[in-house]
Amino acid sequence: MKISELMKNIPLNINHTFAEDIDIKGLAYDSRNVKDGYIFFAIKGFKEDGNKYIENALTQGAKIIFTEEETVANNFEKIEIVKVENIRKLMALMSKEFYFSNSSQLKLIGVTGTNGKTTTAYLIKYLLESAGYKAGLIGTIDYQTGETKSDATLTTPDSIEMNMMLGEMAKNKMDFCVMEVSSIALEMDRVYGLKYDAAVFTNLTSEHLDFHMNMENYFNAKKKLFDNLSVESLAVSNNDDEYGEKIFADTKAEKNYYSIKNESNLKAYNEKLSLNGLEFETNYKNNIYKFNSNLSGRFNIYNILASVTVALNYNIDISLIQNSINNFKEVNGRFNRIKLPNGSIAVIDYSHTSDSLKNAIEAAREITNQENKNGKVITVFGCGGNKDKTKRHVMGAYATELSDYVIITSDNPRFEDPMEIINEILKGVVTKNNFEIIENRENAIKRGIEFSKEGDIVLICGKGHETYQEVNGVRKHFDDKEMVEKYSASAK
Repeated sequence: MKISELMKNIPLNINHTFAEDIDIKGLAYDSRNVKDGYIFFAIKGFKEDGNKYIENALTQGAKIIFTEEETVANNFEKIEIVKVENIRKLMALMSKEFYFSNSSQLKLIGVTGTNGKTTTAYLIKYLLESAGYKAGLIGTIDYQTGETKSDATLTTPDSIEMNMMLGEMAKNKMDFCVMEVSSIALEMDRVYGLKYDAAVFTNLTSEHLDFHMNMENYFNAKKKLFDNLSVESLAVSNNDDEYGEKIFADTKAEKNYYSIKNESNLKAYNEKLSLNGLEFETNYKNNIYKFNSNLSGRFNIYNILASVTVALNYNIDISLIQNSINNFKEVNGRFNRIKLPNGSIAVIDYSHTSDSLKNAIEAAREITNQENKNGKVITVFGCGGNKDKTKRHVMGAYATELSDYVIITSDNPRFEDPMEIINEILKGVVTKNNFEIIENRENAIKRGIEFSKEGDIVLICGKGHETYQEVNGVRKHFDDKEMVEKYSASAK
């Protein structure tokens, strides 16, 4: 694609005349990915400054450099160095034009919120596919573009990778892409210029405040997804969340709400929860419909309601939806249940925010109460390093207040001292006799299993689907599920 062709549909003012109509072979913001004929976006990030790698990009064969800095390349001739504003927006728009210009045939469904994004996205994809559609997925666990499936590196990848995957889905003649849209991605313009056919808001609680600084900024980042919807789009929101209506303040889209407590377009009634799953009823077009699911926990009722609302928008028959919900299997690392030899249950869950931890413990408590075996909730958890510190003491408070017993351990300490993280968790602990500290995560899981009795739930939180533990920047293999299987014989 010629640079003139690439630039003609970019609605940003670029005060530059290209000396030559260069044939562009690809785009990159990492100089290591540059090949001959590429454009290089020299982006100043939080950890690295792309401007430091301009010469490397030129050596690799870059023909055009976009930068926000006053940069001059030395010892290179016939190189176009273009100073621009809003380089991330420019990169997003050019990525879409280069990799995903045939965007009209692929409907995008975005799911945002603090908790529940992954399960809701998987549910929507499953319902669409059950109805005969072809659907791709971009999210926290993996990226699915058709026959190709790869592990995720970011919940919402940067715009070049994003549009490459969307272009691949369009090439594979897929009907939908369901994607998790993170607040950081929205703030950093990773999805800028994409047109969403539907968007879902799950909830908003404290998270990523190391990046956003406060809840208002965090909320405003999420709100961008809905502000940019068109009148032909669908906006879906949780009306039980305090931000559920606020998120729609400036949207042009059709508004639909779901709930358990407050009134909404799709409200759950008569909920029943057990170790084996859940059930509830809802009123749709003046008829009562019953839903059964293998998923467990009240929070999953919200995820199901959100996904059903989206499916109904695409005229999928509600009886087909009911059957599909009944057949849907739990998502990897999301409240996964493992029976232990002594009659207790280990649960692997990704809950790593204060609210998701609270929801997971309350779900476990509700299930043990339903089972009526005097079961205890034993929670094993830690907090990640170099992330939002404001949630740590809150998680300590929730864990010790809501659980029968707590084992505080290490998660992914990254570059922080694990014991310093644990000490911050302890600032929220008000009880004195229902917790212990075992820094080594393997030993903590082993202890939780050994401590359990018949009817108990050993709730292991924080890592979910992750199969590594990151210490001092080094990732080593670690899988909570494997640890449970290794020590399950300890449950006697």
